[in-house]
Amino acid sequence: SGCFFNFNGTAGVWRRATIVDAGGWQHDTLTEDLDLSYRAQLKGWQFMFLPDIISPAEVPVDMNAFKGQQHRWAKGSIQTARKLLPTILTSKTLPFHVKREAWFHLSNNIAYPLMVLLAVMMPMSMVVRFQHGMYQTLFLDLPVFLAATASVSFFYIATVRELGLGWWERIKYLPFLMSLGIGLSINQSRAVIEALLHHESEFARTPKTGSEGNKVQKVQKAYKGRRSWVPYVELGFAAYFAGAIWYAFDHDIYASMPYLFLFMFGYLYVGVTSMFDFNKRRQASETVSGEAQPTV
Repeated sequence: SGCFFNFNGTAGVWRRATIVDAGGWQHDTLTEDLDLSYRAQLKGWQFMFLPDIISPAEVPVDMNAFKGQQHRWAKGSIQTARKLLPTILTSKTLPFHVKREAWFHLSNNIAYPLMVLLAVMMPMSMVVRFQHGMYQTLFLDLPVFLAATASVSFFYIATVRELGLGWWERIKYLPFLMSLGIGLSINQSRAVIEALLHHESEFARTPKTGSEGNKVQKVQKAYKGRRSWVPYVELGFAAYFAGAIWYAFDHDIYASMPYLFLFMFGYLYVGVTSMFDFNKRRQASETVSGEAQPTV
């Protein structure tokens, strides 16, 4: 399409001349590969995507590592948007479709604070209008539901289609995928707000363990993270939606319950696994530190 896209930091090759011409690697964003990619394309360099070349990668092995990775990407993308979007949008040489794609690509994480706002308002909205008839409820809810979920569903189905999976394999994980995205919204909203407020943070490297297939290696002590307040907020949101589910059941508002369960499960899963992974890693660290050290 001729639009901008980003170099994936673990699966690509650069020309040295491109890096130098684009201004080199810079440290003012947490996604230095995304930043350099856009600066290079603003200079007129073209990227080539080769879908037939496979580059194996390791996904994070626990929830806190995954949240740290996603936090860095979300914060870095907003930092890059603040840094480069004004130049892109005011360019007199870039066509509109390139500017449009850059806008959606770099600012897409703004959706997470909006998702948190939706999560806060959803049970309140249900309480306010539970006496509406079915027609009025569908008139209000159906367009919002389709707008919020259709794009995610199409992206997911398009992705798994590339893997050659059947329709059942495409669809059965979609509710869990959406629920996981909901559960991450607190963590990601924190990243977006930090970026907008110019809050600096260190580059938290994603743990690499050498895991392959079903063989999962332990996260090393060096990657032990600090305890965060985010899981407590996630568990608080899960309790909030558990109360909303009870209210919906008590008032026979069954149409809202699938959405409420989706939100409750997402926050509960992310919050519980974050607490469990942190405690497990802390216990492993204490075990290692308590062992007798060899003498020389």
